[in-house]
Amino acid sequence: MKALLLSLLLLLPFASHAGQLSSDFRGRVVDATGQPVPGAVMLVEHVETGRITRHVANAKGRWHALGKRSDGTYRVSCFAPNGSTPAVRFQGRVALGQVHVRNCVLGEVDDLSPAWLSSWQWRQSPGDRFVI
Repeated sequence: MKALLLSLLLLLPFASHAGQLSSDFRGRVVDATGQPVPGAVMLVEHVETGRITRHVANAKGRWHALGKRSDGTYRVSCFAPNGSTPAVRFQGRVALGQVHVRNCVLGEVDDLSPAWLSSWQWRQSPGDRFVI
């Protein structure tokens, strides 16, 4: 009995990492005025396998893609509700066990847009490294 208990105690530190074979994506979709865009569609594609999952932004513009493989490159595309062409497309590798934030602004950010839309985590311009 003591041997079993000792074995379990020795394995316990490794158990917390045992199930971490995936990563998650999340983000917000807003328009150029900073308002949420419910119904916006995010497609998350594992490039190596071609597996695509579809995620729809809720009433607050938030979306989540949980439990994605961490062994490859992902392409994340943002579509306006009922849109057929992606407004924004990101591509890059993901890290094991991390949450990757991919936000999307639908529309052109201008002088009338809220200042926070110009920060690095929101901007989707041709010079950004995550945009195709």
